[in-house]
Amino acid sequence: MKRRFALLIISLILMLSACAEGVTTVATQTPEPAASATPAPSPSPSAPPVIAVFGAEDAAVFQDGIRSAAKEGEIKILLVSGGLDALAAYPQQDATVAIVYLTDAPEALPQPQIPVYVFAADGQGVSVRIPHLTYANAGEAEHALDNALTYPPHLSPVRMIGLFSSESSRAYALWSDAKAMGRVFAKMEFFLDTAEEPLASWLMDAFSRYYPGMLDAVYAETGALAIAAAETLASFGRDDIEVFSAGTDSAAAQKLSSILICVVGANEKDAGARCYAEAAMLLTGGAAQNGVLLPESFWYPDNP
Repeated sequence: MKRRFALLIISLILMLSACAEGVTTVATQTPEPAASATPAPSPSPSAPPVIAVFGAEDAAVFQDGIRSAAKEGEIKILLVSGGLDALAAYPQQDATVAIVYLTDAPEALPQPQIPVYVFAADGQGVSVRIPHLTYANAGEAEHALDNALTYPPHLSPVRMIGLFSSESSRAYALWSDAKAMGRVFAKMEFFLDTAEEPLASWLMDAFSRYYPGMLDAVYAETGALAIAAAETLASFGRDDIEVFSAGTDSAAAQKLSSILICVVGANEKDAGARCYAEAAMLLTGGAAQNGVLLPESFWYPDNP
């Protein structure tokens, strides 16, 4: 009996041992966290290149020429007031070039901290070391007088009134030569620097003396003189006399009419576009070219 009990105990021990060997231990693994990519910082947009324009506050047509030329590009146009003083104080900046509308003497140009391209609007002589476009204003008087003398309805000698700044002006010298050659029949002459009465009253008296058919044209040295003559003729209701101006000052080219028929001067819209093109070359590290802007004739409504 005891022997059976001992065998039973041994059998149970062997069975329990076999069960223990069949058990598989499963290790619990902690899952690795999913890798998350660190977002790359968004690149900050680079500032556009800049062309800063100085001295052109009163030159709207010049500004328009610059903006028209820049319309399709990525260059920012910045109009800076204050003229040459503002240019001298303008800080150095990357990707920035200046256009200078120069009406002062070229010696007044400061030493700016940014590259410059200059438009010598009054025909000043700018150093070749400074890239520039120069207006050849010496040809205005010749072109305007020739336009008056060759205008189709006029017959030589052309009967004209002449309006001048002084007897020493180039316009008057050309007028005097044309008189000597029999091309001009001078009815009356006005000199602003020695006039004994205001221009307005002088013009009223002069035009009241000549009935239709007695006078062909007025030749004016400046835009201001031409505009005054055209306005006086308009007040008389006269459109039988044409006014020719040898200057675009006083916005004369924007005041063309059937009386103020022709103005000779700088095409400032073209000047603005040309200055923009050269300044853009400086922005890209290229070399800007010096140039000359010749006078043009502006007609109402078109060149006859």
